[in-house]
Amino acid sequence: MRVLFLNPPYFPMFSRESRSPSVTKSSTLYWPMFMAYAAGCVEEDGNELLLIDSPAMDLDLEQTLEKIRAFKPEFAVLNTSTPSINNDMRVAKAIKEAVGCPVAMMGTHATAEPVEILDREPAIDYVIVGEADYTARELARHVRGDGPDAPSKILGIAYRGVEGPLQTPERPKIEDINALPWVSKVYRKHLFSCYKRYFYGANINPLIVILSGRGCPFRCTYCVIPQTLTGHTYRKRDIKDVVDELEYIKSAFPDLGEVFFEDDTFTAHPTRTGELCDEILSRGLKITWSANARADVKADLLVKMKKAGCRELCVGFESCSVDVLKNVKKGLADGMAAKFMDGADKAGILIHGCFMVGNLGDTPETLQATLEFAKKLNPNTAQFYPIMAYPGTSAYEEAKERGELASTDYDLWLDKDGQHNTTVIRKNLSSQQLVDFCDRARREFYLRPRYVLKQAYMAMTNSRERYRVFRGAGTLFKHLFRKHGAPQAASGYSGPKEPSARDLTSDPVRETVTHDA
Repeated sequence: MRVLFLNPPYFPMFSRESRSPSVTKSSTLYWPMFMAYAAGCVEEDGNELLLIDSPAMDLDLEQTLEKIRAFKPEFAVLNTSTPSINNDMRVAKAIKEAVGCPVAMMGTHATAEPVEILDREPAIDYVIVGEADYTARELARHVRGDGPDAPSKILGIAYRGVEGPLQTPERPKIEDINALPWVSKVYRKHLFSCYKRYFYGANINPLIVILSGRGCPFRCTYCVIPQTLTGHTYRKRDIKDVVDELEYIKSAFPDLGEVFFEDDTFTAHPTRTGELCDEILSRGLKITWSANARADVKADLLVKMKKAGCRELCVGFESCSVDVLKNVKKGLADGMAAKFMDGADKAGILIHGCFMVGNLGDTPETLQATLEFAKKLNPNTAQFYPIMAYPGTSAYEEAKERGELASTDYDLWLDKDGQHNTTVIRKNLSSQQLVDFCDRARREFYLRPRYVLKQAYMAMTNSRERYRVFRGAGTLFKHLFRKHGAPQAASGYSGPKEPSARDLTSDPVRETVTHDA
């Protein structure tokens, strides 16, 4: 059976699978990693696959539809996110009109609001809830005619019943993730033509993004991926399998800059992180890699990670306020960030620091203190962004309950250029004030003479860093003196329900059917 997996067209360079989907100010474009993992599972099951990443391939809607018509899919799976959902439903409708095949949605927003999606767009037949890999495979078997004979027998979906949307129980998280295909092989087969289009502003490019494990044991209130897709149990691949994939990547992708481990928290189990480093070192594998981490990695482990090829860690510092960190359940003790930065500097590992404003407890004073904190920590790169409270997160529910969510019109999650906006308001901070502060923080952080000279020296003395520095700086400087936050024009979504008319207090009634084993 012919199956389409589509990352739909939207803004140019729009990253759905970012933790805060948007068009970035550093020209970052994320790999559609979770979609590619699911596509690999479906292809391994004997299906013919077409995987299209429209933002990476610079395809508009009509160009995308042209490829789809030529392929004639018999089943289509679309990736989605909260800020793009109105657009993505329009694309689903266009696909249905063009080829008439069953259409499914997957992703963080699909998991958070499956019934709402079916209510709003009749062209969508199924919504995949949670990890899509095995659910998409089973749905494809159902459509193909050699799987479950009814949607009600498929775990982890919402679908159309006679009297309206129905939802089956959630599929358990995949325990044996070693059984999943290597996502790098899916990239090589289906996305190699745009391999060098994917760019991460803090990393050596071109890069490949993989997982060594899924799930995060921590419970930060704002983080959408663990609360929707991957859960709070860290399920780890065998170390040998991970390093085998690293060896494959090094051989299969010419001009590779580095590999990025997109695990929610790669260092969540320090002993295992050390063992993975030992395996890389024992094989004599020379490969550069980076990962997501918390500001609690011990100095001795940082030294070992550096020896094994670790170049940079992406770390969420978020705030300097102990009270704010407690409110968002970050779980970092006072003084821990500074100690971590000292260890990273001594080990020679670069840090990309993330700072988020507008969390519960933030005030103009805590925002300014966080900016000064960021300057003092002085990571190699930094991002400042307003809280993006997504459906499916406790941050979203908290903002709704407190009356501090200004709108549920999903178009307002981004500004007119597709960059971060916020619909969260606080008692003494408006949404625009949060966006304006991020603009100012960015200018003050990046225009420090000390910082500019450091980056210039890095670009002049390190050829591998040069492209990253110049490309990132060139894009960033276009935004440093612009005012952000102006909302998009009204989406004009032509489905049966107008999104901005939804009541903040409403919650679609979900009818759950019992899975028939």
